[in-house]
Amino acid sequence: MKLLRNTVAGVILLMGHAASVAAPPSGLPLADSQSAGINPENLAGITQLLQQHVDQGLIAGAVAGIARHGEVVYLESVGWQDVEQQQPMQTSSIFQIRSMSKPVTAVAALQLIEQGRLSLDDPVSRFIPRFGYMFVYINPDEPFLSAQRKPEREITIRDLLLNTAGLSHRNSVLYRQMRVRSRADTLAQLVDKVAGVPLIGDPGEQWVYSISITVLGRIVEIVSDQALDDYLDEHVFGPLEMPDSGFFVPADRVQRLARPYQAPDGQQPLTRLDEMAIPITEDPPLLEGAAGMVSTVPDYLRFLQALLNDGELDGNRILQVDTVNEMTRNQVDEALFPLGTNPARPMRDRGWGYGLAVVVDAAQSTFGVNNGEFGWNGSLGTFSWADPTTGTVAVLMMQIQPSGAHGLSASFKDLVYHAVVGYGQR
Repeated sequence: MKLLRNTVAGVILLMGHAASVAAPPSGLPLADSQSAGINPENLAGITQLLQQHVDQGLIAGAVAGIARHGEVVYLESVGWQDVEQQQPMQTSSIFQIRSMSKPVTAVAALQLIEQGRLSLDDPVSRFIPRFGYMFVYINPDEPFLSAQRKPEREITIRDLLLNTAGLSHRNSVLYRQMRVRSRADTLAQLVDKVAGVPLIGDPGEQWVYSISITVLGRIVEIVSDQALDDYLDEHVFGPLEMPDSGFFVPADRVQRLARPYQAPDGQQPLTRLDEMAIPITEDPPLLEGAAGMVSTVPDYLRFLQALLNDGELDGNRILQVDTVNEMTRNQVDEALFPLGTNPARPMRDRGWGYGLAVVVDAAQSTFGVNNGEFGWNGSLGTFSWADPTTGTVAVLMMQIQPSGAHGLSASFKDLVYHAVVGYGQR
């Protein structure tokens, strides 16, 4: 594929230390990289890395953004949002962010907790009574042959935030066989189905990456008396000026939609993935708070910057300082470590806060990190983090399956790590 690149680097050099303005195209004010303590050679290396993957046909395209101390020092797009139609990737391209939706829904729930309308220790059954009648598989490895028993205790709001509820992943064999998830269902219908499937363990017994944040989204609806998309528009996306974030891509923005692809495998080239039964361009009945949102790199930079700023951005506060501190520190008992979305590859360097991962042991990481970093990724190749130690926020968005194809996210992480002055050498 021919080289195709769109950068704001020249604009950054012209602007220097830009004054803060509302929702600029970069999402945040622009700054010169060197004055912000960023090695420009490393930034050039990021562009080269991404472009190489495009030129080799390994990905269709990507957008990457880096901010330091609240100013964007790097924002660049490479490749294509649509290979077949030869539509260039743009820095404003819109992506399915999948599990990067989780921290957004967690913020919504934490707002209601701050208001006293919800408590971490509330049983889920207080809001959805059917959850008070759940059972647990005695042998979850053989669920359809297993006897069932009552759980030791009920699921709480805290369990939903921490993935300790005993629920399964939305794409688990169990949920697929029980036909739990369909984008044609409403959130209320999906959650009712979840409550009808026995747990795979007692609440609090184990950490299982699960559908729990989607259930939490339904509780946000019940407590706020608003649909989840309306709530987020009013209380998160609106205040943070994230105009391209939501649960689908409307018709007037489809020209900015990045299409998803399957990574090459052996002799199989990069291949376009089929549309979902209800395409991401249609307003879905299911407002899936754990995995259903779309966003852009500039929008998500603003979201993470607000958390890095202790809950405030451009004079708009979405969470109190103490709440952000609790959200972005490990809340899972170390007895449940190591955590992992894949049992064969546990995250030995990470714990889990409220809706996102937190680095607790940088020495255990396979790439450059600092203790205290927080963030999460998505199953279609989106990747993000915020680092309080260096005041850095970074977001990489692709649409590739599997999300870790070619180790590109890890390579991006390492380049950013070594670009920032104050990052130690590993």
